[in-house]
Amino acid sequence: MPLNSPSPSITAMFREASQEARSVVNRLVAQKGESLDWIDDLRQMQVGYLDKSSQKADRECRAGCSGCCMSAQVDVTGIEAIAVADYLKMCVDPATLSKIKLRLERVTQRRYDQMSGTARQLPLACSMLGEDGRCMVYPVRPVICSGVFSISRDSCLDAEKTAKVGDFSSTIPLDNDAIQATGGISGTLQRILIEHDLDGNLYEFNSAVLAVVTVENPLNRFLAGEDLFRNAICTDAHSPPRKLAAGRHKILRPRTAKRA
Repeated sequence: MPLNSPSPSITAMFREASQEARSVVNRLVAQKGESLDWIDDLRQMQVGYLDKSSQKADRECRAGCSGCCMSAQVDVTGIEAIAVADYLKMCVDPATLSKIKLRLERVTQRRYDQMSGTARQLPLACSMLGEDGRCMVYPVRPVICSGVFSISRDSCLDAEKTAKVGDFSSTIPLDNDAIQATGGISGTLQRILIEHDLDGNLYEFNSAVLAVVTVENPLNRFLAGEDLFRNAICTDAHSPPRKLAAGRHKILRPRTAKRA
């Protein structure tokens, strides 16, 4: 999602959010706990920065306004996908959960087909979007979903009409303070996971939730290093297990001292 040129104050917000997120995520990794605890703590921290935004009063996003849910591709960490899956298993009745699983399968298959060129490049509605235009997993929605705000409802409506597959947000003026804070939190979450030798890659949201929605104890297994997202669509492969760690080149290895 492209950003406008940041001002010094916005850059400072990014750095501040990154620093606080480092402390929060390190604590969460150490505690393990529940996936919903991770999202609650990250969201609580995020809200503090969102409230500081100089553009807060200009936001025009409202409940039921779902243009971005109809066309923007959302990329998430494994932790965020696990939280959504756990929430669905805890809070959604079995019949509704079965329907959601089918929607996840359809959207994921269509993403694969679009990537292979066998399906038209048309926008896909998020599997979590309800018939009333509201998010069915709102309390545990991904960090990026809770940190992007349009400041022009008309631009959203225009973009929705002309959107192609993927993200149409480059045509929409956004709350840049919120974007910077959210980017700091999301990026730090990835970095800390990688520092702990965990999967810090990004995955397409629907395929990632599908990968873990039927898995028992997914957070514990994720933190134990199990590759839960091998069948999900990886959109940013920058760490194991999607990307092998590069070994030191032989020219950089310390030489063994020769005996006299």
